Order: sequence, then structure tokens, then C-alpha cells
Amino acid sequence: MGYKVKVYPVFLNIVDKPCLVVGGGTIGERKVEDLLIAGAQVTLVSRELTPGLQSLWQKGAIRYLKGEFAPHQLEGMVLVIGATDDPELNQRISKAAQERGLPVNIVDAPALCTFIVPASLRRGELTIAIGTGGLSPALAKKLRQELEDYFGPEYGPYLEFLGAIRGKVLSRRRDHPDNLALFNRLVHSPLREALVSQDGPRLKGILEELLAPILPPEDLNSLQSLAFSRP
Repeated sequence: MGYKVKVYPVFLNIVDKPCLVVGGGTIGERKVEDLLIAGAQVTLVSRELTPGLQSLWQKGAIRYLKGEFAPHQLEGMVLVIGATDDPELNQRISKAAQERGLPVNIVDAPALCTFIVPASLRRGELTIAIGTGGLSPALAKKLRQELEDYFGPEYGPYLEFLGAIRGKVLSRRRDHPDNLALFNRLVHSPLREALVSQDGPRLKGILEELLAPILPPEDLNSLQSLAFSRP
């Protein structure tokens, strides 16, 4: 039976925060790319680099420390990922990080982790994470692939549009008791379908039906223009 862990799911804000990755292979490359997407400042420790990591270093996207891992490299870091194929090295990375109170993930070694990186799906600002408690990463990957079919690329701009609506509503009536019901009606309306089909009259009708009692005509026109100015 696989190693099972109980976890508390969170989304970390690591924008502009220093993070360390040890391991310059294909898995390390994937971990570096994920951290960069999240806005982290990435330092990579490795003897060698994949072509992709080499390119990121040459572009200045990451800091590269060529050579072996040493505990002093953890100073100032807020998060550590070990992505090597050396079990003894992975244990040293985990021990050194935990001694400093740093969250650490060792790829494919949940017993050495203080946090697990879930399989995730991104659609713009929408992030869906799937965890299996370390029992079956393969199942997590399969579920992510199934969700990719259900949550298509349109969910990115759709979420951004919902955020624009929310911003205008809250600017008019923040903390209003009816706001929650309104936002629920929006997400249960055919708004996403109207956006996907670029159906201007339908979208205008939805906005007027739900928002005309709250927003002035100029705000409604602005939202409609925003919806169809997106690529």
C-alpha cells in the first residue's frame, strides 16, 4: 500500500519570494516552470541543466548555482523542492530544510515532504488542484486530464469577466445583503455560453436582466465592450 499522508490544502502566495529547486533534469525543469508561473524567484542547484533550464538561465529567468547542494543555500528561501534521483541527497535536502522550518517537497517521496504538490489544471486565474494523499499520483494525473476536457480554455476569460462584473457591483453596493444571490445567479446563467459564442445580443440581455437594477447604462456598455475585446 502506498504512503498516505493527511494534508491541509492551501494555495501559497510566493510572488517575488525566493524558492530553491535542487535537480536540473526534466522533473526539475517542470518544477521550476511551475514556480515561475506562480511568480517566484527561483534558484536552481544542479551539476547539469536540461536545454530548457539552460535557456531560462541564459534569459535571466532563474538563478543558477552549478554544483552540489549545500545546506547554506537554503538561507533566505521560503520553499524548497528536491527533484533529484539520488535518495541519499533527497534525504539530506529534506532534513536540512525541516531543520530550518522551511516547507519542503521531495518529488515522489511523500515521507520526506512537509507539503505535496497536487496535480493541477490552470485556466487563467482558475486553478483546480487534485490530491490523492500520496497514494496514487497516476490517478491524480488522470483526473486532471479529464478535467481539462470539461474546463476548456474559455474558463480563463470567463473568470476574468466575472471578476470585472464583481468589481463594478461592489463599487456600487459593497456589503449589500443581496450581492451573494446576484453572483450566484450570474454563475448559473448562460453567461459563459454567450461569451464563448460571442453572442452580443444574448450577452447584453443577460447583463441587463441581472445588472440593470444596480449598474448604470455606461457600466453595462463597458462590460459588453470588455467581453468582446478579449482575444
